[in-house]
Amino acid sequence: MGFNTEIEHNGVVFHVQTEPRKDARIETLVYLRGAIIHSLKTSYQELLNSSEYSDEKLTRLLKDQHQRVIVQIRTGEIRPPEAPAGSTSPGA
Repeated sequence: MGFNTEIEHNGVVFHVQTEPRKDARIETLVYLRGAIIHSLKTSYQELLNSSEYSDEKLTRLLKDQHQRVIVQIRTGEIRPPEAPAGSTSPGA
């Protein structure tokens, strides 16, 4: 159970991965060229303890968090890290 999406924004390709963890957290990681540049973890312990728990509800939480992070990329809230002063980016 989980989601993986490639997002291109301003010529940069981000990989977004969201999955449930064993510690009752939903983890979304954003990768750029194999390196994690953003992480978001939220608890689903309350849902897990609830009589209302279902795999469908957990999947909905996963999808909602995944989509929120994708929106953050598209709006520029999540962007590639700044290069250190004096360095050049590959291909420049």
